[in-house]
Amino acid sequence: MRLQELVAKVIVGFAVLAGFAVSVPAQAQSKVDNIEGVITSRNGDNLVLRGRGLGVINVSITSATNIYELQGPLGVGIFPSRLSPEVLEPGLRVIVEPVSAAQKNVAKTIQFKTSDLETLYAIQAALAVPQAQIQALTQELAAQKQYNTIQDHAIAAGKDADAAINRRISNLADYDQKAEIIVLFDVNSANLSDKSKADLKDFAAKAKAFRGYLIQVAGYADSAGSAGRNQTLSDRRAESVVHYLQQECDVALSRVLTPIAMGTSNPVAPNETAQGRMENRRATVRLAVNRGIGE
Repeated sequence: MRLQELVAKVIVGFAVLAGFAVSVPAQAQSKVDNIEGVITSRNGDNLVLRGRGLGVINVSITSATNIYELQGPLGVGIFPSRLSPEVLEPGLRVIVEPVSAAQKNVAKTIQFKTSDLETLYAIQAALAVPQAQIQALTQELAAQKQYNTIQDHAIAAGKDADAAINRRISNLADYDQKAEIIVLFDVNSANLSDKSKADLKDFAAKAKAFRGYLIQVAGYADSAGSAGRNQTLSDRRAESVVHYLQQECDVALSRVLTPIAMGTSNPVAPNETAQGRMENRRATVRLAVNRGIGE
C-alpha cells in the first residue's frame, strides 16, 4: 500500500512540474479552470488574452508566477524549461493557471508550447521586413515633403522675380527726364565753345551714374536765312553735340539716340531781336532714364 501511494505522489509531482492541472485526492484543493488564449497586448505585468469562447480577459503576473516552455514534438515534457516574463509577447498562445478560483486575474503558472513560440518568432520575422519598408517609405516621404517645401519657396521666389520683371517691362516705354542742358552756337556755326564742352562733360558724367539712361539731342536755328539752310545748320549742330559726347566723353553709341534736326521750329525767344536769335541758335541735350531698367 505504501508503494502505491509513493508512485501516485511521483506522478503528481511530475504533472505539477509540467504545469498540468491534475486530479488529487479529496483532501487537496478543488480544481481551478485554466485560461487558454493568445496574448493580444501587454502593459508591464498586465496581459490581455483573447481565446475561443473566452472573449477578452486581463491577467496579471507577479514575481511568484512560474513561466514554462513545454518542450517536445507534442508540446509536453517531463522537465519543462522555466523562463523569465520577457518571453510573454503579443501573439503567443498560452495556458494560464490562476492562483485560485477567486483570483482568476492573477497567474500562478503560465505555459506555452515550443511550437507556438517558434510560430511567434516566425511572424515577427515576417513583419520585420514590411516594418523596414514602412520606415524607409516614411523617410522617403519626409524627404519628398522637404523637397516640396523647397520647391514651393523657389516657385514663390520665382513669382516675385517674374512680377518684378513684368513691372520693368511694362515701364520700358516710360522715361523720366533727369537733366537737360542748352548748348548755344555762334551765327552760321556748329562749333562747340569751351563752355559748351565743359557743360557736356559734366552732363555725360551725370548720365553715367544712372542705369538704363538715354541721351536725346535736338538742333535748332534762328529764322535768319533760308529754311533749307537753317534745317541743315540745325542738323550739323545736333551732330556736333553727339560726336563730342561719344568721342570725348566716352558715352556709348547705344546710349545716344539719333540726333534730330528741328530747323527753326519751337523758338524759345523772339527772332526779331539779336538776343532772341542768339537763344534760338541752340541744341537741347536731355537725359532720360527708363523706369523699368533704371530700377
